[in-house]
Amino acid sequence: MRKNLDDPTADIQKLVNQTIDSLRDLVPDTRTFVSDEIQDAVFDAIDAIEKDMRTLNLAIHDNPELGFKEYKAHENLTQALGKLGFTLNNPSSLPTAFVATYTHGQGGRVFGLNSEFDALPDVGHACGHNLIAVVGVAAAAGLKAALKACNIAGTIKLIGTPAEEGGGGKVILLNKGVYDDLDACGMAHPGGGYGPSPFTGSCPIDGPATLARSGFEIEFHGRGAHAGAAPWMGINALDAAVQGYAAVSMLRQQLEPTMRVHGIIQGSEKWAQNIIPSYAKVSYSTRALDVKACLDLRRKTIACFKSAAEATGCSYEISAPDQEVYADVQNNKAMALSYQAFMEKTFDDKIEMTGMTTASTDYGNVTYKCPAFAPNFAIPSPTGSGNHTAGFAESAGKPEAHRLAMKVAKGLAVIGAKFLSDDEFAKEVKKDFKRFKRGIEEGKNLS
Repeated sequence: MRKNLDDPTADIQKLVNQTIDSLRDLVPDTRTFVSDEIQDAVFDAIDAIEKDMRTLNLAIHDNPELGFKEYKAHENLTQALGKLGFTLNNPSSLPTAFVATYTHGQGGRVFGLNSEFDALPDVGHACGHNLIAVVGVAAAAGLKAALKACNIAGTIKLIGTPAEEGGGGKVILLNKGVYDDLDACGMAHPGGGYGPSPFTGSCPIDGPATLARSGFEIEFHGRGAHAGAAPWMGINALDAAVQGYAAVSMLRQQLEPTMRVHGIIQGSEKWAQNIIPSYAKVSYSTRALDVKACLDLRRKTIACFKSAAEATGCSYEISAPDQEVYADVQNNKAMALSYQAFMEKTFDDKIEMTGMTTASTDYGNVTYKCPAFAPNFAIPSPTGSGNHTAGFAESAGKPEAHRLAMKVAKGLAVIGAKFLSDDEFAKEVKKDFKRFKRGIEEGKNLS
């Protein structure tokens, strides 16, 4: 029987459905909900130290230091953390590493945060590690305040990790057991934003968020000779490097779109234009979707240089340390989705959960050790001034970049507080990590 279009019950049901939908919008997302007391404690603590964090930010930004030599940054960071009530120690052999710890109550889980603070040659903090450093400190301070104010049992560990830019500081610390007792971990990384567009970020969960990376160096040894009088007496190490460089360029034609090979020839400080070079060196990286593919690509790339050495009669030495293998970042879904929902609801910021950056980081290795997530956040920077450029280094020191970093620190701290205070959420986080690890064992992940 055809329904009477004038039946008033249809309008009533429509009104009921609309009411339910509107009420549903008022219910906090269970993945991200924390009490007002927790959120207020986090926000108030970070707002109270914002000026101190800006001073710390500039102290690092304006004094860029290369990996393993971040002595000023280390001193500034540890002094700030000591004043904030954290216990400092260094369980590693790296002089600029540190672990800042705070424990409240008995038992509870352990949530880790990370601060990077090394710079790049010539272009300084062109990857924004000054921002990563203060995000970690501010988030730790906000989380500490929440534990105290709301009597949450748990431990915070902020790990100061040297030499991300090619030194593999986190890999070294992982091997020393520094991450062994963490139940979960978080950090955040800045990227370029263009023009006056609103703040955006990303935290992909549909696969690797970054590429895996492996680095290596090869030294070529030949024999010097006068290039004019007796060039036939020489064995040209530069020729070996150049031939290998050209062979790698040919190799790129057969690489998958997600693969990268890049490097430089070094040794010019030992060269003279009228002497056959007896020494040359290449420094290279390979990148791919996972560690297995990355190492396979490294093997093919090294073969290019081995063949060049044989062709020119040079001997060679290869250095490919374990800490130069960076795994792809795998964001924990439960924490990443919670961060997305919190940032979008609280700050009206759009967080993309798909896509991948072709950059690499040693934090990828951490995401294989424990449940971890690493949201990216965009800072205003000139068109074309992405990471690792002088323009981005300048942008990383601007007040707006700092303001955005403090916003992200609040998000990290809230997710950390939820993990430490919410047993069901913690179970979901660990369940997602177990599912990810099981996928590796079953061959679904190649890393």
